[in-house]
Formats: sequence, C-alpha cells, structure tokens
Amino acid sequence: MLTSLQANDEARFEPSEIVRSCCARGKTNASNPPFPHELRVFLMKRHAARRFYHIQFAGRLARAGFEARQVEKENNRAYVWLVKLRRGRAPAGQEIRWVKKQACLFLKRHGLRYAKKEVVVKVEGQRVTAAFNWERGKPGWLAMWRRTAHPQRNNRGPF
Repeated sequence: MLTSLQANDEARFEPSEIVRSCCARGKTNASNPPFPHELRVFLMKRHAARRFYHIQFAGRLARAGFEARQVEKENNRAYVWLVKLRRGRAPAGQEIRWVKKQACLFLKRHGLRYAKKEVVVKVEGQRVTAAFNWERGKPGWLAMWRRTAHPQRNNRGPF
C-alpha cells in the first residue's frame, strides 16, 4: 500500500479544492460517487504520514526476522513506544539482543544515540514485547495482522 502512495506522489492535492469539488457535485448516485478518487488518495496520504515512524520501525523489524504485530506510541508525557512482535525467523534465545540492536539502529538512523540497556524487552514463548522512549512521531498505533489461508467459519459450529 505504501508503494502505491509513493508512486502517486506526483499528484499534489489541496484539501479545500477537493472538498469544494465534492460539495459542488450535489446528489450522489452510482455515476457520481460521494468520494472521488482524489479525495481517497489525499486521505490515505494523510493517514500514512501520521504513522510514518510506526511503518518504518515495523519494516526494520520484519527485515530482521520478526513479525511485527503492533507498533504503538502512547499518548503520555514519557513518549513511550510499545512494540508487540512474534519471533518469526529469529533464533530462540537471541530475541532480546536482536530487538535491542534493531531498536538502537533505528533510533540512530533517525538522529538519536540510544543505549541498549534503555530498551526493555520481554519474551513470553513466541511473543516478544519491547518498549523505549522517543519523542518523535504521533501518538497512535499501527496493527499488522497475519492473513489466514482459510476463510472464517460462520458460527455454525465445527461441522
């Protein structure tokens, strides 16, 4: 999804023009949708821009062998980032060291030298949770869910 947003980066839209064109359309029907494509693209760009650091950090952890499940910046004065992961391809017993290293490299890339001892990592079986303080980024969370191979069953029971 992010690559398609970057590919459409040539088209810049001002929100006032888009809202004016939507309001000028009047009634909506099948040939006149309520949200034109330009408005959808603009809103998707705004949403992705708010979660820029969330997406970047999740991508770094995915390249390191983890499955990022949730990246969250809490809305408090401490600027706490909370990351929930699954082990993925990371070897057992090395998760703490790998997550601390990736978090410090990510922060260093964005201009902050951070001590590994200040990244807190907790491991519970396949689940890994990490937390650190960083003031950049907007409060909010980004969740990535694993797709399943089978469709969801209706509530009919196991048969």
